Amino acid sequence: MEADTREAVAERIQQATPEEKISGMFCESAFLAMRELLGREQADEVRAATWPTRPWVSFVHYPVVDLLRMVSASAELLEKRGLMSYAQGLEELGGWVTRIIQSTPVSRAYRLAAGNDPHERMALALGSARILVTYGERKYEREGPTDARLLFKRELMGPSWMLGSYIVVAQAIPDVQISVTLGPCREPGMNFQLHCSW
Repeated sequence: MEADTREAVAERIQQATPEEKISGMFCESAFLAMRELLGREQADEVRAATWPTRPWVSFVHYPVVDLLRMVSASAELLEKRGLMSYAQGLEELGGWVTRIIQSTPVSRAYRLAAGNDPHERMALALGSARILVTYGERKYEREGPTDARLLFKRELMGPSWMLGSYIVVAQAIPDVQISVTLGPCREPGMNFQLHCSW
């Protein structure tokens, strides 16, 4: 699998369990990203059509399937407008969410504590997912002084979303150019690797 597809996202939605949840802060950030990319009116329509009526509370966790439905519908709209492919839409949304979350005081404090070492910052970003999600396994492997692998198992947001997210993480590290690429990825996009080099 080289890029996310509607079918892969639909399969991940089918395989997700009610216990697999994501934080309200993540959901709010996704909605803000949708507004940036789709415009307020269209983002509101997507939310109304795909999200249950309950509001988000930052530190409450919600079923990840609801978020997957919402971002999938957004990526479809971006593709229908001819702006980007479905997979690129998911990647762009993942990047926007990461930018929004990185702007929070807690994220800034974590980054200051980790310093500017690319290995430390990328590992910190990967480890901090435990705050936001209740599912999946993530592992950071240092492959050399300027190379690393991020391993994902049962990552329901999928490879395109995570690629967009970690490209933004890499861009925020000063004084270094980091390339983030998708490595091996098994259908339906829950088990995959990202490769980082600088």
